[in-house]
Amino acid sequence: MNTDHPCNGESPTQIFGLPNSQLEPIVERIAGGEAVASFSVSLDDQLEGHQGYGADKLLPTFAYKTCCGQHGRETVFVKCFHNPDQGESRHYHQLTTASAPIPRWYGAVTTQDGREVIFLEYLHPVVDFMGMLEDEEQFRQFLSVTAHFNAISPPPEYAAALLRRDFGRELAAVHPVLDRIWAHADSGEIGDDLHSLCSGRPDRLDALRALATGLVRPIADMEVGLLHNDLYPDSVAWRRDTGELLVVDLESIGLGPRFYDVARWLGAPDELQTQALARTSLAEHYLGGYEHWSGRETDRGQFLTEARLLWLAGTLTMLFFFLDRSLDGRMDWTDDREEGRRQSQDELHGQLNALLREAGRPA
Repeated sequence: MNTDHPCNGESPTQIFGLPNSQLEPIVERIAGGEAVASFSVSLDDQLEGHQGYGADKLLPTFAYKTCCGQHGRETVFVKCFHNPDQGESRHYHQLTTASAPIPRWYGAVTTQDGREVIFLEYLHPVVDFMGMLEDEEQFRQFLSVTAHFNAISPPPEYAAALLRRDFGRELAAVHPVLDRIWAHADSGEIGDDLHSLCSGRPDRLDALRALATGLVRPIADMEVGLLHNDLYPDSVAWRRDTGELLVVDLESIGLGPRFYDVARWLGAPDELQTQALARTSLAEHYLGGYEHWSGRETDRGQFLTEARLLWLAGTLTMLFFFLDRSLDGRMDWTDDREEGRRQSQDELHGQLNALLREAGRPA
């Protein structure tokens, strides 16, 4: 479907009802800053992969003519957030100036009901989550772009406005979650394996409480850096013309222990590592990129220690999610609640076992 738009009208378009007057500055940026005489919009392309929960997304193609008579055509990625208090434009604006590994940002507008709409370079998504983790070359690329992102020094005014992770508060909140797990496990609501692991074992509950408490001080002493806070393979995508891997989904960006993003991949015990190479080799690869982009050396032993502690903290602070899914089975990959419950109970059981093993090791 195509719609021609002169650049002085207010009629709504198929891009979330935005008038062409709001789209004109976006099209001008797509055109490299040239004034645009007219443009048309088509919505022929379909998005691939899981679309997430926080926004509606489109792939419009803009065909335009500049005032100098040049013609162009570009497909872009458009994201309209569900809630007025959500948005990413400030992150894209600031991180673009910091040369972050993110897609080109063409700007943002606001709908009549106050929701942010952002316009970005169209990337090729990662559709095989586990494939990236298990493929040596792709996983190295994932670690490289994570290192580049974590090494960025955000502009001071922007950094001052970013949220900072408070692991003291987050780890304190783990204690009531552990109590809930033990109560549900004791009643048998979350399966036989968790019942066997937890019921009648207050010593194991105490060990995990002590583990959570003991992580607060060492994590508070870690150096702070820029975090994505949700950096999984579905939070990166490929530049279509060069194959460069870039970071997307910036709404959760903040400050915190600088190796938190990579700790979920390199901080887990060896028996839980799913990646194609040994952890020390992967750590060397990540740190090589981090040192290149930051210009600062990092002690390898310190990195592995911090990654382990941050993996423990990250796993503890996510127990609530797997407990809730163990009860309700609401997983985005299946409509079968029983299967969702079963898989979540298996995951929760595995995480608790791993945490209990780690609770007995020296920090």
